[in-house]
Amino acid sequence: MGTGNPTDKKSNNNLETQRYRFFNHQFELRSDHQETLSLMDTMFRCFAVTDKRNGGDISRYEVVTHADGQAVIHTPDQSFPLESPSLLPSLAHGLILRHTLAQVSSHVLFHAASLSYQEKGIILAADSGCGKTTLALALVRQGFQFLSDEVAALAFPAGELAPYPRCLWVRAGTYQLFEQLGWEMPTHSTAAEISNRAAIHLSAELLGATCRPEHLILLQRPDAGDERICKVTLNSLPQRLLRSLEEIGIQPEILPDATDKFPCFRVKEKHITKIHETCEGHGVFLLNVDETAVDSDYYKNTPKLQKISKLTAALALLRNFVGSYRSEFIQQHCQGTAVGVIEPLVKILAPVQCYQLTPGRLDHSVEIIHALCQPEKKRCAQYTGR
Repeated sequence: MGTGNPTDKKSNNNLETQRYRFFNHQFELRSDHQETLSLMDTMFRCFAVTDKRNGGDISRYEVVTHADGQAVIHTPDQSFPLESPSLLPSLAHGLILRHTLAQVSSHVLFHAASLSYQEKGIILAADSGCGKTTLALALVRQGFQFLSDEVAALAFPAGELAPYPRCLWVRAGTYQLFEQLGWEMPTHSTAAEISNRAAIHLSAELLGATCRPEHLILLQRPDAGDERICKVTLNSLPQRLLRSLEEIGIQPEILPDATDKFPCFRVKEKHITKIHETCEGHGVFLLNVDETAVDSDYYKNTPKLQKISKLTAALALLRNFVGSYRSEFIQQHCQGTAVGVIEPLVKILAPVQCYQLTPGRLDHSVEIIHALCQPEKKRCAQYTGR
């Protein structure tokens, strides 16, 4: 593994350039690998910057292939060689996205879905695999406007909820569930189909604008008492990486690799962010994080809604914070510590009503949230399931 952006075998004149803006930060991708360029265009078309003139701080990345079959991903301060170019699109996408979101200082970002209803915002915060995308799409067909299914972005210090309209990855299970309920998917175009997922863009009229958040709902899995375990696949597993993980208190359970091309281990989901950072420090890629899927019985339960305190909501959101202690937001606004996010976040949440929802039947969950977002004079008695 090298550092910086060393000279490649190919001339930079052969590289195609794409530029994107995420809130107050821009990045530029230069590559000769069409599949990588295509994936970035598919996922972040709404973030594209057409004016290529220099303006402000821009992070530059290069994804370059060589005649010998190898490839390399250059970040602003590091280089990641890769023997199999077939892995380039997903690896480059993940690496660039994590680095770029960590550079955003104008907004505090969380892993969450966000929507608006009658120009008032709603945040649906949950771990991966809790059905955020499915619930967000179900709410869109009920008249909500879509802001994001992945990142909730709160402007700092104003607290406004901003759109993050990336392409949605929709699992086959979502389509099946909609069919069972006799629902049509919201109007969309399909950009790609890979394995059991489809990449879709919702039609423009379904997309919302910046708004004030009014409700925050934490989606609580029925099995939340058990620590979720993920299967992590890496492109390599050197001993120095294992030692680094052990030094920060992570003890991965190594899995037999007789049937797998790449090494795998099991680890608690709460450690995934630290594992990403540690792996990148060793020039190792996370190829896949296999999270526990939502069981089909999950949508047969009775949904329940209960109010929670602002501090409880802020602490739960902090667990879903996008970035690390090195993120520009934390460095500029929180004295370099993630704990410093709590105080400004509680202030932002002061006018927001905070709840915890144990989801169940999708149609009932939609009814609960829809009733919650109605004007007070039209609001039904609090609905907690049938």
